[in-house]
Amino acid sequence: MLQQVEEQPSEGGSGCRCAVCTATRPFILHFLPFRARNLHLCTACVLDSYPGSFCPICFDVFLHSPPPPHLHLRCSKCISISHLSCVSDDASSSPSYLCPPCSNPNFTFFHVTPNPANNAIEINLHLAKQLVAAATIASESIHNVAVMARINADIRVQEALSAKAEAAQVLDRLKNLLDNQDH
Repeated sequence: MLQQVEEQPSEGGSGCRCAVCTATRPFILHFLPFRARNLHLCTACVLDSYPGSFCPICFDVFLHSPPPPHLHLRCSKCISISHLSCVSDDASSSPSYLCPPCSNPNFTFFHVTPNPANNAIEINLHLAKQLVAAATIASESIHNVAVMARINADIRVQEALSAKAEAAQVLDRLKNLLDNQDH
């Protein structure tokens, strides 16, 4: 789920802030589960927080599983996974591959700078791919939470039905005991 951030801060001042980096007025906030809470994160923080969920070069998202081992490289410093086809030949032949965030200490995802002429943010193809990857990760995360909530709700319904049946049996036994005492 995406939230377009308005130019003015919302009431209370905290509605336009990423919960991780506390960037004020980020371009877009994604709503997703993060550290056992549902929070709004900027695109860069979503991508930083889910490094094994996408290729950091082409931004293809691995929804349910990464590409087969013979088609990807794992970063030797983090859990990031890159397509073998996205990595340069020099890097793929190296015994210790480093993904773009690990190989560059100044690296940041979704680095946007407003156009000085009109203060507008221009999204190029590279930034658009990052935005779509973060939105896909957020959407899949919320979907997974919803699925788990449904499963937990079904379990609670079954537990309640079982407890109701047990209570009915106890009440029947109690009624029989009371009926037997009266006779």
